[in-house]
This record gives sequence, C-alpha cells and structure tokens, in this order.
Amino acid sequence: MSSLLLAIDLEDVRDWVENGTGYREGVPKNTRRYLDHFRRWGVKATFFTVGRVARRYPDLIGEVVAAGHELACHGNVHLQLDKLSPQQFREDLEENMLALRQAGGGEIKGFRAPTFSLTERTAWAYEILADLGFSYSSSVLPAQNPLYGWPSFGHEARKVTKTLWELPITLHRLPGLPVPIAGGVYFRVLPFFLTRWAIGRSIGRGRPMGTYFHPYDIDTEQERFMHPDLGGKHHLNMLMYIGRARLLPRLDVLRRAFLCESYGEYVSRLQTSSS
Repeated sequence: MSSLLLAIDLEDVRDWVENGTGYREGVPKNTRRYLDHFRRWGVKATFFTVGRVARRYPDLIGEVVAAGHELACHGNVHLQLDKLSPQQFREDLEENMLALRQAGGGEIKGFRAPTFSLTERTAWAYEILADLGFSYSSSVLPAQNPLYGWPSFGHEARKVTKTLWELPITLHRLPGLPVPIAGGVYFRVLPFFLTRWAIGRSIGRGRPMGTYFHPYDIDTEQERFMHPDLGGKHHLNMLMYIGRARLLPRLDVLRRAFLCESYGEYVSRLQTSSS
C-alpha cells in the first residue's frame, strides 16, 4: 500500500536572510502547530532537521521525539552538496547527527539534502551516507530545475547502494509541470483540485507521495523579507507568502483520504518487501 509521506524540513529561514536575527522568531511556535495537528490527526511525520536548529532549540527537538515522530538529517548548517567536498560532507553529516542525538534523538536513518541538491555530480554522497549507517535519502528532484535537478534518475524509489534507498521527491506528471506537487509553496499555490487529483493518481498507482513543508509555510505573521535562492526576484518572493493559512486545512483533507506515515515507516516496509 502506498501512502502520503509526511515531512517537515525543520530549518530557520532567518539564517539565510540579511540581518535575519532582527526578524521575529517563528520556528518554535509553528513547529508546535504542526505537532498539535499531527497529534489530533493521529499521524506521524519525519522532521528533516538542520543541526543548527537542533542546537538552538533542543527542547523543541525533544518534543518532536516525545511525540513519536522521526528525526532525520537535513545538513548541519543547510549547505547544498555542491558547496562541499566529500570529506566536508562527511564532517557536516556527523555534526548534524551529533546535534540531533544530543537533543534527544536516537537512531538516525534518513537524510534530505538541502534544496534537493543531490545530483549526478554529487552522487558520491551515497557511499558516505551508507557508510554512516543511513538507510534512506530523499534528496533528488528528478527533473530539470533552475536550482538542482537530476532528470535521468527516474521517478521511482530505488536502491543506490546495497543498503541505501533513494526516494526522489514526487513530481506532478502533467506535461510542462514537473514540480513537487505536495511540497511547500507548490502545495499552497497550485489549485487544490489539481493537487488532490494528482496525489490520488500517484498513490492509486502504488507510488508513495513525498511531501515537504517548512515552519514558515504556515507562518501567517512572518514579516516581509526577500527569501533566499530566489535571485532577488520580487514576483517569486510574493509566492512565498501566498496560501499559508490554507496549508493545514488542505493537509487535513488529504490525511482523511490517504494513509499518512513517516518516511522511516515507509522505508521499513520497503526493505521488508524487497528482502
């Protein structure tokens, strides 16, 4: 059975904004909003967590763990893989894992590259992940993209080493619209009937639907500033603020229609079925 794989990319957008610490703190409040909704809905999620955030908010990470959710790595300081050498990546991961464990996390099995920056040029990362004991990654955007993409990877989950699975982020299959339909701004901005149809179609064909959301995706009180990785384009920055109030209600509709689980739960079933 395929499912909606729930994930929060737990990062603080202020860390990449000029004079970011001058803006209102939003990570604790909005993360707790996710936790409260997940508790009421009876679902579990994966929190792909930046090491810097775990060190800044260890009590918050403890709440995530206490609620039964999965902790996974999202980079120590959210550096894209092409900005790191293999040795630097290993050290970054080790620092990330240490921060999660010191905040109360146990066994860490999952990784998501910042900005889905695992591409054909940085595929060396897989051997390092496997060597450090990871069992899965969800780091590939399998299409052409202005930032990072690996079109030839394919859309299906598959083993990339003897022990490591890659679960590429799920894209919309409509021609000309290869975007992550259940992620961040796309989930908020695209017409919901289209998103709901595409998710049902994917799950109905036995493919899991990978998601990613951020604390800021539900932050309706956030000040206006230029978000990172947009090249200073104001029309794109406007999209970052649209639809934040509708994300949780939309997610509520989906969790009533489909099985929801963490990435780790799905990979455990995947490993069992393939052994």
